[in-house]
Amino acid sequence: MKHSYKIVTYSAIALGIIHLAFTLFFDRFTLNTLWFIGSGFAIIFAGFLNLAFIRFPMQDSIVRTLCIIANLASTILFVVALLTVLQEPQVFIGILIFALLTVFSILLRSE
Repeated sequence: MKHSYKIVTYSAIALGIIHLAFTLFFDRFTLNTLWFIGSGFAIIFAGFLNLAFIRFPMQDSIVRTLCIIANLASTILFVVALLTVLQEPQVFIGILIFALLTVFSILLRSE
């Protein structure tokens, strides 16, 4: 399970990097651009939090709790985006990635 968790975690980080890369296609810097950049960094940092948890599972309950909260919140935000404003393939991918990360972060025990 830990290997699958790592693969999905790196997929989340890659999704965030791709998200940031798309800011190169914005014509000008606006408030929406800033929010778009912030969202990309949030995805990346959620991935980093999962990496920290994978390295030291069950040694720090705060990291585990924060990881579960970040994964669950990200899943919910992707679902809200899908249901309200953005019915695009990347949103389905985000839901899948963060739903899996939520499950992995709940189930991972020290090995």
